Order: sequence, then C-alpha cells, then structure tokens
Amino acid sequence: MIARVAACWLVCCVASAQLRVVSWNTNGGARDGTATVLEAIGLEEVNGIAKPIDVLSLQEQSGGDTQSIVDVLNGIYGAGIYAAAPVPTNAQSSGAGLPGLVYNTQTVDLLETIAFGSVNTSAQARSTLRYRLVPEGYHQRASFLVYSNHYKASTGGSNEARRLVEANALRSDLDAMNESQAAILSGDFNTYSSSEPGYHALLAPGPGQAFDPVASPGNWHDNSAFRALHTQSPATSPKFAGQVTGGIDDRFDFQLVTGELLDNEGLDLLAGSYRTFGNNGTHSLNGSITTGAGASPGVLAALESSSDHLPVVADYQVPAVLSFEAIPREYFTAPVGEPLAFRFTARNAADVAIDIAADELDLVLTAVGNSVGSGEITDTLLVSDGAVDYGFQVDTSTLGGKFLTVTAYGYHTAELSTLAWSQAGIVFEGDYNGDGSVDAADYTVWRENVGNDLYAMHNVAITWAEHESLPENRRTIGLPEYELWRDNYGRRLSDIVGAATAVPEPAAVALLLAGSLATGWRRREANPNRFPRSPEAQ
Repeated sequence: MIARVAACWLVCCVASAQLRVVSWNTNGGARDGTATVLEAIGLEEVNGIAKPIDVLSLQEQSGGDTQSIVDVLNGIYGAGIYAAAPVPTNAQSSGAGLPGLVYNTQTVDLLETIAFGSVNTSAQARSTLRYRLVPEGYHQRASFLVYSNHYKASTGGSNEARRLVEANALRSDLDAMNESQAAILSGDFNTYSSSEPGYHALLAPGPGQAFDPVASPGNWHDNSAFRALHTQSPATSPKFAGQVTGGIDDRFDFQLVTGELLDNEGLDLLAGSYRTFGNNGTHSLNGSITTGAGASPGVLAALESSSDHLPVVADYQVPAVLSFEAIPREYFTAPVGEPLAFRFTARNAADVAIDIAADELDLVLTAVGNSVGSGEITDTLLVSDGAVDYGFQVDTSTLGGKFLTVTAYGYHTAELSTLAWSQAGIVFEGDYNGDGSVDAADYTVWRENVGNDLYAMHNVAITWAEHESLPENRRTIGLPEYELWRDNYGRRLSDIVGAATAVPEPAAVALLLAGSLATGWRRREANPNRFPRSPEAQ
C-alpha cells in the first residue's frame, strides 16, 4: 500500500513596517506645540513613506518629562501605543536632566536599557543611555542599538575635552561588543564643527565606527552653507522659561549610524530620509525657523514654542521576512517517465507598503534527495513580487518513492526553522500488481479493491492537484481505474525503462527548513527556477 502523509509548511510571522526614528532635545516635557510637531513628523512623506514615530530619542528629561511626551503621543494615536523606556538606577546627571527614550509598542520591542559613563566635572556631564530594540515580530538577531547622548555644552578647549571623554566612552562600549552592531548614535552632541576631537572619535575606524549620513565637513557654527543641517535655537525670542534663543545657527543634533545600517542589507538607513524636521535651508541664518518654508506655518510656529532644538528624523528599512511552503502538501503519485517537479512557494512577507521600505529577500533553496534536481536555487524577492513558485525536477525514469529534503535560507527571517517535506511515488499506470506488465491479473486486483482508497493499489497515477480537486466520495477505486487499466492493457514496463521493477514502499521523510540572518545584493534578473504561480499559491 502507498501511504498518504500530510506535509508541514511554513509561513513566518509577519513583521512591522519600516521604522521612523527621531532624536529631539525637548528641554523637558511636553509644551504647547509638542503635539503638533509629533503628529506632523508622522504625517511627513519622504520616499513615499509617511508613518508615526517608532523610536523617539530624547534629551534633557527630568521627573515626569518623558511620560508627558508619551501621553501626548498616546493622545494622538491611542492609549497604550507608546511607552517610555525605564531609567537605569545607575544613570547620573550633573544638570539638565538625562537622556530618555519613547517607543511605539506596536512596531518595536525594547529588549534592554543600559546607562554608562563616568559623570563628574572633568568627564561626562551625564550618563549615556543605550537601548536595544528589535522590530516587532522579528528574531532578536535583527535587533539594533540606539544611544541617546547629551554631551557637554559650550565652546572652549575644556568643554571639547569633556565631549571627547563622552565620545570615547561610547566608542569603548561599541568596540567591546563581539560583532558589528547596527547602532544609531543619537542626541544633542553640542558639537560646533567637524574638526572637534569628539566627533572624530565617533567616526574613527574600528569595530564601532560611526558614519555621518550627511557628511558635511566644516565649521557648522553660524555658517549659512549648513543652514539645512542646523538644529539649535529655532526661536529668536523666548517662548518658555529657559529657552535658548537667538535664531538657528548650530548643528548640535545628530543621528550617526554604524556601517551595519549603510550596507543595503537588513535593517538599513533609507537613502535621502535623514533630515532636520521643518528645516529645508530656506530660513534666515540666525533667524526664526518661521522665516523658512520647511513645513506649514502652524508646524513652524509649534517648533518655535516647543523646544530650543529641532528634531532630527530618519527612516530605516526593515529586514525581509521569509514565507515558505511546500507544494504539494500531501504525498502523490505520477506516471513513470513523465516530467515532474517538487515545487515550493516563497515570498518576502515583510509588512510594508512599498518595496524600498524592506530589504530584498535573498533566498537560497538547497535540495538533497533522490531527484534529478538536487542542488541549489537562489533568487532575490521584493515584497511586490508576491508568492513565487520554485521547483526541483524529479527523476521519473525509475519506479519507486521519490523524496526531496530542502533547506531554505531566508536571510533576516523571524523564525529560524520548521519542518516541511515533499514526496512522490513514480508508478507504471495500470500495473496494479506491480509485475511490470498490464494484463488480466491487474484486472483482478482492480476488481478486488473497488471502493477502497485510491492509494490502496500500486500504480494509481494521480497528481496532488487532481486528488485535491476530487470530492471525498471520488477518492476511492472505481471506474476511472478500470479505464486506466483498459487504456494501458498490453504495455510492459521494460519497453519504457528497460526492466520490470516492483514499486517499493516509500518512506515518510521529514525535511528541515531553516532561515538564518545574512546579507546579499539585490538581483533582479529572471530566475529559471521560478514557476508560474499555482492556484493554491494565489
């Protein structure tokens, strides 16, 4: 008897969309205009993407400041959507509060919060906060770091020296990790030019080397050539107590990134998405942000009144997500000598609206088994490709059970492994007793099995698709099997394959499907191993 065995297949869990990361020194908690700014950031479309903030790195947070910003965001998007990261008990500040972080609980998970750095009058002004997060639904291998920094303010050699201490502390933390990290170095660095030692320390070669997404060497202070990068003092007159005023003239706020976020693989900075929010360089140097045209008048006025810094915003693509399943899902049979392929469907299931918002899926299918097509298939899938069929050709020149063990590697996947398999039995049609010829003895076997399951006899050739299309009451031996015997009466297997062979019992085979994190380049040429989409894959 040929047994029917159910197959397992995988659909990886779908992950969240591309990430919008913001760094903003709010000088405390929410004020008039804060809600307007935060909502406007979520509505801004860049590269065809507009979405609410996913990660908000904050500076100058004391007491309930961070929670007040959480409350504003939840007032816009709904209760419980945003949360504040905890403040480690060892975090210290010599003034102006501490860094903080707010995150969207629907799109990212917070895994860890660490405070480090020596805080005293000759070292750091306050602790650096390091957060490890992961896009919702992804494996922890897709995690990334966000450092929230607020370096020593003011000009002069002694202040620059303390900023260097702070930068060296961060680099020591990054460099000490065992492997390259996807890291965003955010915050208020109080840096006046690209020649400052602290800035150079962050960008120096080494395991934790950072890069400036808008590398613009020079003296940023009071220089109209860098107006679009300036973040300090959007107001010329005070809108709240203690606000630094005088007009925009410094680039103090950054999102520096490590090379892992610039390699076009996995989690990655989207080209052209880094910007100083509300600032397109049209404002007057040392003037109010309201003299420019980087946002609507209402949003520009809100930027003036909510902080003495402008937010720095950047969008990041999320990793690909592998969705994979074996087709057919059940054991099936096929005639000897007829073309046959074991088929598999894969797609990039990242939950994004447009292709650039997610990495391409670098797919590798590696096959081992008693089929002609044992080997490897590689392809690159965009989200817009949908489900794509692939196949390994089966050796149908000999009778017997055929199986294929397939290992599927989908880089940057959420799930690392599952079970799947594919099996077929190659049969000589009408030879119900398996003696290599179709004759009267096979009629006897048919007559004795009428009403039994189709797989109760040898050499009933029916594809999985045909089997699935049959009603339950037609999946038994009957008239069609008689007609198959009649139409093949007199045929001998030796005429086809050279020798009569009995059909062995096929063994049930489990396959291991594994997804691992790795990288590769975008490739869009036609893949000869792709098959037209099957009805069950649509």
